[in-house]
Amino acid sequence: MNNGLDQELADRLMPIFESQKFMHHLGVEITGLSEGVCEMTLDYHENWSQHNGFFHGGVVGTLADNAAGAAAATLMAEGENCLTAEYKLNLLAPAKGEKVVAEARIIKSGRSLKVAESNVYSLTGSEKKLCATALVTLVAT
Repeated sequence: MNNGLDQELADRLMPIFESQKFMHHLGVEITGLSEGVCEMTLDYHENWSQHNGFFHGGVVGTLADNAAGAAAATLMAEGENCLTAEYKLNLLAPAKGEKVVAEARIIKSGRSLKVAESNVYSLTGSEKKLCATALVTLVAT
């Protein structure tokens, strides 16, 4: 999905992203950003794993949610913000590999609500496997 990094959007949204201590703690990177779209990547670390060594489902959900929020923020005016009102996460396969990538896109952009689809893939070498999908509703604040 990586459509590159729209520098104008990145300049506007990076301070918000960088202020999120948890995302910084995990080491999440924004690897794609364009209007209504965001891609975030997280390298594997044993601290982010569950008992079988897979990425923990909470980490997968966090990535799906934050990518959706950033995708929504690209469609908002300067100074506007959004919060997640609800999300449904389906864990489809173990998230195992060198990294996980969340690809989010806005599928409905209303005045006060935005709805995003966020897919999370696990990557090992050149293999990319869908491991989770989320439907995320965000409210403008």
